[in-house]
Amino acid sequence: MRFFGVPILAAVAAGIFFPYAALSLMPFGFVFLFILMLLSGLTIEWRRVPSVLERPFVLLAGLFLMFVFFPLLQLLLARLLINDSQFIVGIVFGSLMPAALVAPLFTRELQGDEEFSFLLLVVSTLLVPLVAPLLLKLMTASILPVRVAPLMKIMLLLVTVPLFCSFLITEKLPKVRAAVLPYLGAGNAIALSLLIFILFGNAVGRLNVGYAGIGNIGGLLILAFFQDFGVLFLARFLSGRLFAARTANALFITLSMKNVAIATGILLFYDPRASLAPALVFVGHAGLFSFIPVARRYLRIKDK
Repeated sequence: MRFFGVPILAAVAAGIFFPYAALSLMPFGFVFLFILMLLSGLTIEWRRVPSVLERPFVLLAGLFLMFVFFPLLQLLLARLLINDSQFIVGIVFGSLMPAALVAPLFTRELQGDEEFSFLLLVVSTLLVPLVAPLLLKLMTASILPVRVAPLMKIMLLLVTVPLFCSFLITEKLPKVRAAVLPYLGAGNAIALSLLIFILFGNAVGRLNVGYAGIGNIGGLLILAFFQDFGVLFLARFLSGRLFAARTANALFITLSMKNVAIATGILLFYDPRASLAPALVFVGHAGLFSFIPVARRYLRIKDK
């Protein structure tokens, strides 16, 4: 697990050094995003999802922190650090994304409640096509007009449809799922690395640094690392005082890992310039995914 961030860092570096190759592959970016969501859906034990009703308070608290508290905090910081309306919208949209698909794996590393992390991942992913565009419009209405309907349509196509397909495969074609299950880890890693290369390379390749301003780039990098490390430590502080140790470990790990591939891919279609903001979070991911396994003994909240 401690080398999990290496392929992400390699994909980011490739996107920086070979942006034109990434630009040429952009038509396949949405295909890789669809495939990634489909493969990820095949890892979900859908019959465990109804158990979410047994823990409504903890789940609602997690969703509030994920979709309201931390996005509003990111919005406040973005308005303090950068002055570009498109980048601010991109940062907020990235912070409104669901939990990353690897969150339960890292939760297990810290002896957290893996099932709660899994449920928060599934519920946030199912809600995001409807919740994220509406909250983005509410939070950034005074900054830049946001068209909700196109965003919802794209997100339904690239998130809900592949998840529904994976659900059908799981329920109707269990032998197919069983056959591909041993290879899903490698398949997810390959699809994610290619997707990051394409998305990050496109975001960098379309950037005019002079137009963006060096100050904005520095502010975006600070916000990108706050999205991962800032949320990690702040969520750890809050969850450790509100919940039992296993739940707290699951919550702060899951909240710090956002699926910004969805935000970057959609913004490349909807607003390419704004896509740089969530794309830079991939740099933070590379550091975070390597940091957590190394520092797990210090990060893990223990029972008192």
